[in-house]
Amino acid sequence: MSNNNSSAPIRIGINGFGRIGRSVTRKISQNPRFELVVVNEIESDLLNLEYLLKFDSVYGRFNGTTKTESDLLFVNEQKIKFFSKSSIREVPWENYNLDVLIEATGVNANIVESKALVESNKVKKIVVTNAHPSVEHTIVFGANNASFEIQNHSVISSSICDANAIVPVLHYLNESIGIETGLVTTLHPWLSYQNLLDGPISSVSSPGHNWSEYSLGRSSVGNLILKDTTAGEATVSVLPELKGKIDAISFRVPTSNVSASDFSINLSCQTNLEEIQGIFEAAERKYPEVIMLNHESLVSSDFTGMSQSCIIDIHKMKLIGGNFLKMVSWYDNEWAYGSRVLDVAQLVSGK
Repeated sequence: MSNNNSSAPIRIGINGFGRIGRSVTRKISQNPRFELVVVNEIESDLLNLEYLLKFDSVYGRFNGTTKTESDLLFVNEQKIKFFSKSSIREVPWENYNLDVLIEATGVNANIVESKALVESNKVKKIVVTNAHPSVEHTIVFGANNASFEIQNHSVISSSICDANAIVPVLHYLNESIGIETGLVTTLHPWLSYQNLLDGPISSVSSPGHNWSEYSLGRSSVGNLILKDTTAGEATVSVLPELKGKIDAISFRVPTSNVSASDFSINLSCQTNLEEIQGIFEAAERKYPEVIMLNHESLVSSDFTGMSQSCIIDIHKMKLIGGNFLKMVSWYDNEWAYGSRVLDVAQLVSGK
């Protein structure tokens, strides 16, 4: 989303070739502003990784060409070097003149060790796809992207998909009307760590988790599973003025893609739906890549592949008593988030 038209592509490295890493790779293949040059992924079967890039159960076939040669993956003839190291510090990132390294594993040790890579001049900037306390700054486009300081921020978080969907909505409501209190319920598709069949909480395949609620071990395909979420904390880290006013809970839902955020907001002032809709219409004009208004009767799958962080269901808004607002926004939790990750990468690259 930068207005800089420098002809030199932004050289990108990715640590982690999972759902986010592959989504970002697909998006890079469509955007000449970026050049993906090196990837580290703990899975060493490069043919399998190529296969997962080419064929995706959510996004379909890859619209391009791929081939492998030894430890190289060619995407649309662009050569990408692959490593299979267990730690971010084991990869010789310094050999690839990266503008930005995207840390997409979610592994705590990799995030913590990112700063050392910058301090040792192995990489210039790192974007972390996680809301983590060790980063220097967190950016959510449509809210605080203007706060980035290229000289002072080197390890930057793009937060989480839920916060990217929630923060712009709350930012514009609070800036224009004011928020007294609010609760957000996120409806999030199943994740790879969940069980297909009921099992003990210890069987959930998310290393290092410390969950104790037995319900989180239940079948992901047959249940709505209520759980705590970090979305509230991630939101407040970007909008500290809402600390103590906003929180969130979450349901894991038995679908493969597209999330929704259900907002229940006590506004500070009396208002009407026309004013609220006008606020979001102005936000959409300012950040059309981030915010979109939906005027049609759609279902979650209709938003697959949409790049906006939050697609506000404008015709389903409800206002009670002039200050209690109920509204919903949709977002493709992987494709839209991957779009914002690259927006952050372009911003921090300075190109």
